[in-house]
Amino acid sequence: TIVDTVLARDYAFKRSGALVPTFLASAVIGLMERYFTDMVDYEYTARLEEDLDSISRGEADNLSYLRTFYFGNGHTGLKPLVEKGDEKIDPKDVCGIPIGKAGEDRLIEVRIGRYGPFLTDGTHRSSLPDGLAPDELTLEKAVEILHHAAKGPEALGKHPENDLPVYLKKGRFGPYIQLGENGTDGERPQMASLL
Repeated sequence: TIVDTVLARDYAFKRSGALVPTFLASAVIGLMERYFTDMVDYEYTARLEEDLDSISRGEADNLSYLRTFYFGNGHTGLKPLVEKGDEKIDPKDVCGIPIGKAGEDRLIEVRIGRYGPFLTDGTHRSSLPDGLAPDELTLEKAVEILHHAAKGPEALGKHPENDLPVYLKKGRFGPYIQLGENGTDGERPQMASLL
């Protein structure tokens, strides 16, 4: 069930039977390491495991343990940590994963957006190919992706029936064809994915 949860929340994807972390997982780990340091400390998690084992053996009371864990007692509890985090954490800051600098100190980073991760240099942005692992995105590859996005779509030609331009575009799930720019009568343009 733990693996299913990790996959369902897009913290990892499967490749050849192995779990590969996603950019979302990298951003969450960065957030945890920066603002919830004790919670991801190996000694802390080892003690937590021992405490949970003692509860399962009936040597400790689960409700008093949860109360201490949540409110704190000689250490900062989860509730005060989250309240402090609400005040201190800037979502814009923690949702960025720096890739490197290109050109004249132009920072290239992966941002975690509402519709998934995307690449940006502050001026241009591009979705990332689906299935790209964080360790596979080099600065050179990021520059290439942004360069392609900056060019914009080129029309392949015009549709013979309605004379609308037909574009070849590249999205998160690979290349696709789009008919027109904004569709007709304010509707979304027609799109078809390529195999």
